Amino acid sequence: MRIEEMLERLGTVIGPPPEGGVAAVPWGLAPDALGFQLPADYRAFVDRYGSVSIRDELHVLAPSAVPGPKTGQPLGFEGFLYYTTEPYGYCAMLAEAYAEGDYEECPYPLFPAEGGLLKWGNNYCSDQFFWLMRGPDPDRWPIAAKFDSMQEWDVFAGGFLEFVLAAVTKEYPHHGDVVASGARQAGQLHAYRRRHDWANDFR
Repeated sequence: MRIEEMLERLGTVIGPPPEGGVAAVPWGLAPDALGFQLPADYRAFVDRYGSVSIRDELHVLAPSAVPGPKTGQPLGFEGFLYYTTEPYGYCAMLAEAYAEGDYEECPYPLFPAEGGLLKWGNNYCSDQFFWLMRGPDPDRWPIAAKFDSMQEWDVFAGGFLEFVLAAVTKEYPHHGDVVASGARQAGQLHAYRRRHDWANDFR
């Protein structure tokens, strides 16, 4: 399924993009800022929706030029990396577990290690969602999910949009752990809450 087809299908479940659109991310700056480009399906989602919380449960992170809530958190693409590289956050705990050989807690290294985890989202259950950066083509990176309550990892063979779509349509085996009930409630236009885009903070 093509990116546009997946976005259209996703829109029937979580609702249409915000009226007036969102501020576009200058993706052309990403290779210099990050050392790589982010996957095309993720970029298309962010350019349509920005950073959102689906059903106030699944939080999709996005680069932003707006200051974050944490003091000292950088802006832009460096701020996006902060979610993975913050020295005192959940990812720091995972990196420590991997370094100590606790592969049950974390079987993969974290970015910037080759083939490492790069975080793109989480939810209220402290489950964490990553790209597993295997190989030079970001469009082929699988999704790694860390289900904190189950103390379990799962690797999804598809990309970001395939994963989110499978979760909200209840086609993913652990859909109830990613986002409970999947679809929006009757009478709601949107099943997501805007958090921010590149230029605006809606929280």
